Amino acid sequence: MSNEEMFENLMGLLNNPLGKNNFLDFFLALQRRGFEAAPGYGSLTGAQNAIPPNPLELYTRMMDFYMVLGLVPRAKYDQALRDNEELRQENKLLKDTLRELQFNIVREGGARIQDTWREITQRQLELNKEVGQNFCELIKQWQLTER
Repeated sequence: MSNEEMFENLMGLLNNPLGKNNFLDFFLALQRRGFEAAPGYGSLTGAQNAIPPNPLELYTRMMDFYMVLGLVPRAKYDQALRDNEELRQENKLLKDTLRELQFNIVREGGARIQDTWREITQRQLELNKEVGQNFCELIKQWQLTER
């Protein structure tokens, strides 16, 4: 079917009141049931008598046109919105979990660093005491040897 024939058929469809009503019904069915169920629309209803020849081809081309535009059935759109919201909630949960894990790691790491620092300073103080004691003993021994 050429573009000119397609245009004539479409104009015939929209000028014919029965065709116009059937087209609106078809479009509603397209939105509700999706592109997969739409090709059988013309054979399921009395639409074939009210519209120009080759209605299924016309409907198929119209569906292709709507698909190219990116239009989707309302049910799929609503499902995509629900899925999107679920993903947002999961993403928020995962971000919160990661934030909490990072906080715990920093807190535990900070506690370990404090313990390590405390041990190092205690050892350093003990070494300094020993050095001081050794130095005092050395001075005492030096004083005893001078006398």
